[in-house]
Amino acid sequence: MKRFVWAAALLAAVLPAIVLTDAVAQGPSQPKLVCDRGPFSTKTFGGTQWQIYGCTDNRSVAIVTAPGSPAIPFYFLLAWIDGVYTVSGEGTGRRDLTAKAYNDIIKLSRPQIDALVKETLKTN
Repeated sequence: MKRFVWAAALLAAVLPAIVLTDAVAQGPSQPKLVCDRGPFSTKTFGGTQWQIYGCTDNRSVAIVTAPGSPAIPFYFLLAWIDGVYTVSGEGTGRRDLTAKAYNDIIKLSRPQIDALVKETLKTN
């Protein structure tokens, strides 16, 4: 129980602040990317459950471990940068599970990504 409470507290602290701040990924003239709309749905990547959140650019999505997932705490950012989608991730969830999820996420086709983004544009 303590582990779940700690993981939930960490996720609660991180989720509202999923902000892309890496200077390589975001230049000084670009606004901060905040991904706090959602969750809109739960999807399976790599055999584990992930929740989908929308971002302020209306093109990117955050893919966050679902409550109770053995991959907690972790999130991926599927970000639209310079006309292409890039995938980055951060967290301390089980590496074997996050690696499997990453492998599924990088295989998403453009229409599949567009469908995820479209979900996040719905009114919650």
